[in-house]
Amino acid sequence: MTFTQLKKIAVFYQRFLPSFSAIGYRWRSMFWSRLDADFTGQVWLVTGASGGIGGAIAAEALRRGATVIAVARSAAKLDLLAATAPGRVIALKADVALVAEARRVAREVIGMQRKLDVLVNNVGVLIDALTLTAEGFETSYATNLLNHFVLTEALLAAGAFKTDAAIVNMSSGGMYNAPLTLDYMGMKTPGKYSGVYAYAVAKRGQAELTRYWQEKHGGQGLHFYVMHPGWADTQGVRTAMPRFRRILRSVLRNDAQGADTAIWLAATRPTREGPEAFWLDRAPRAAHAYPATRVTKYTPADLAEFLRRDAAKVA
Repeated sequence: MTFTQLKKIAVFYQRFLPSFSAIGYRWRSMFWSRLDADFTGQVWLVTGASGGIGGAIAAEALRRGATVIAVARSAAKLDLLAATAPGRVIALKADVALVAEARRVAREVIGMQRKLDVLVNNVGVLIDALTLTAEGFETSYATNLLNHFVLTEALLAAGAFKTDAAIVNMSSGGMYNAPLTLDYMGMKTPGKYSGVYAYAVAKRGQAELTRYWQEKHGGQGLHFYVMHPGWADTQGVRTAMPRFRRILRSVLRNDAQGADTAIWLAATRPTREGPEAFWLDRAPRAAHAYPATRVTKYTPADLAEFLRRDAAKVA
């Protein structure tokens, strides 16, 4: 590793470590008011709800009285979640890395005829090597962005949300490393593929998609948020970034700390900030950390059309 690379890494950690790690969470949380939200009677839809941050979101929503439609690939883990709140967990086994499965989840939820109070597009992956889904899409793109779009668009089109519902998109500080780019979106060329950059591109896409939905549907009373859980000790980090985890494990956030802002957003539904607000630890942060990522030839509407065309490739 060169001196220039070492210097870049040192500057990166110096800038973000205090804020994104558990250190930042613990410091900020000392100044928060107690959250006394009661979600009794509410219906939540949480993807990736069987564990990790999604599991923590589902568990806290249940603890506060909500009924949770929990989506995950593992039936066994969904059964464990359902056992914690008998009668208030509706388990949907699905792999929402697939367009067909995201559409099926939407159909089943719509068929329940229960208006949603909260949708948390939480499911995500961080993978190092290039892999494709059974439908031929790059896995990180399909899981982290494309099928968030497919699921949410189907629910919006069907009027599946209550008037003041909250839609929370779980992004990442990784988006600070990429602009909105359709040129790399869904990259499948082995020589050009970087798992970390593909993740950053998809996460930036989530932020831009949130802007698109807020501008299109916000006038109807819906609330759209994009958030950063901080640096949490997730399965994706353990698998794709073992060196990062080895160095920072002692200060990585736990699942509940990563989930906190999603719960707070659903409870408070702030409206004073614009669609570019990037939420972390119950407060809006800048959408860009570096000037270069502001430079793009694409718009959020271009992204939505790109995703719409890709989804249409699956019959």
